[in-house]
Amino acid sequence: MKTFADKIIAFYTEINFSGTLPAGISIMNPFKNNPDVINTVTLFYRKYYSDNNKRHMIIGINPGRLGAGATGVPFTDTIRLEQICGLSVPGIKTYETSSV
Repeated sequence: MKTFADKIIAFYTEINFSGTLPAGISIMNPFKNNPDVINTVTLFYRKYYSDNNKRHMIIGINPGRLGAGATGVPFTDTIRLEQICGLSVPGIKTYETSSV
């Protein structure tokens, strides 16, 4: 049986948009653009969600280039992600003042 983590990882790695966007608009997909992000996402969700508990997931927190769009996880402060969760995305360092 797939765990909740497995389902999240599959969603993120298989997501695809084939629609049309206005000129100057593009989609960021850190899950396909950076193998380090896939690794961090996999480690994060397997560490915290490897179960079959009933859960609801909110997708889309701070999806910008310095938030979840960079890390792949809903954690906008990469320094805290490393300090608290023991996970890092090589080459990406962000600091969120509201996280302390």
